[in-house]
Amino acid sequence: MSGGIKSEGVNMVSEQYDVPDGIYSESLDNRLEVLRDYVRENPKEFNNGFVNLHIHTNESFSVFTSPTEAVFHAYQQDVKYFGINDHYTIAGHPEFRAACDIAGLRACFSMEAISMDRDAAGQNFRYNDPDNPGRIYIVGKGVTSSLNMGSTGWRNLSSILKNVRRRNKKIAKKLREYASSRGVNVDYSFDDALALTPRGITTERHVVQAFCMKIQSMGKTLEKQRELFYKITDVEFTEEKLKDVGALLDTVRALLTKAGKPCYVEEDPGSFTTIENLVGIYRELGAIPTYPMVGFPITEAESDLEELVKSVKSKGMYAFDMIERIDENRAKEIIDVAKDCGFPVFIGTEHNTKKMIPLVGKIGKNRVFLDYFIKSAHMVLGHQLLTELCNFGYIDEKGRPRIQDLREGFELFAHAGAMELDKEKIEELKSKTLTERKKFFGI
Repeated sequence: MSGGIKSEGVNMVSEQYDVPDGIYSESLDNRLEVLRDYVRENPKEFNNGFVNLHIHTNESFSVFTSPTEAVFHAYQQDVKYFGINDHYTIAGHPEFRAACDIAGLRACFSMEAISMDRDAAGQNFRYNDPDNPGRIYIVGKGVTSSLNMGSTGWRNLSSILKNVRRRNKKIAKKLREYASSRGVNVDYSFDDALALTPRGITTERHVVQAFCMKIQSMGKTLEKQRELFYKITDVEFTEEKLKDVGALLDTVRALLTKAGKPCYVEEDPGSFTTIENLVGIYRELGAIPTYPMVGFPITEAESDLEELVKSVKSKGMYAFDMIERIDENRAKEIIDVAKDCGFPVFIGTEHNTKKMIPLVGKIGKNRVFLDYFIKSAHMVLGHQLLTELCNFGYIDEKGRPRIQDLREGFELFAHAGAMELDKEKIEELKSKTLTERKKFFGI
């Protein structure tokens, strides 16, 4: 597929955000040129230097129609350190890199996926998915390479995506059949969900969104749309909800495709690889395996933070992700423990719904936390930089921290990442020997 932007027929973007139309262009070159013009016409200093290293784009599922649009909003909102974090794909990384270069943002490249601890599931033990015991979201922070076709990681990821697609096809079929059983014959198939993706990586949200769009297209008036959705769900939809793609999608998912609902499809066990396999994928990607913190409710795995550190380290993870919805007191507890053990903490907002929210929330703006978020951003940027120039990433070839003392390693990589080297300096370093490059960075 082209990677172009698909019209979604609804007002995805809040009117409070003034976005040039060209940012939504089907053409990557056009999007980047519009961003370049905007930055030239609206120069700025990043006075606060906010951090957001966890956002999704349209390459998985997001309110953002492209990585370029995400960067545009980050530039507007004083986000200096910005990170793409799509589910199951790094396809958006090249565009994200180009857009960040134009906007002067310091870019972090990551990927997110879900694994399964079957023993924990059998014991009803929860990690960072409060509704699903045994499931564990893991992020690969600071991706520095791609998977080689045929490699173990490539095969594992391909298998996951195949099983996810199989389930989504079944959901699409159930939605069409259920609507028909309720007297609404809709010309809808899984292909409609595929059309909302640039590279065919679908989620359940794509499937439901495409279904909603089809129903809306059948009703030329809001009153007719309300009638159609009522026939399918037995729920009255307000005009406001019909115009809000995020609220509509979330409501229809809750009514039709969640567990216990008429169009639910149980997830294939093959959709979730083991923790070991997923950590292995991230090692192949040259990334730092990272544990995302759920915050609240506090799960069994997260009830004792010091024990959590031991647990995730034993599984090959050496950093925490923190999502903005977390409570400030809980954020302080996590950061205090992270500081003691030498774990970086990366802050982010996800943006994996169709609701446009600020890229910096109360946690990210809290001056008590911001210095640590910036230092953590420097650490992963240092990992990316030293991997590129010195073949010296934070994680070694065996999946262990390259420097055994985590606090010492944190300092070294954060120091390297804090160097804001321009392209000319990087090219100059590339012309030097590996020994000379390592000496420059003090390694």
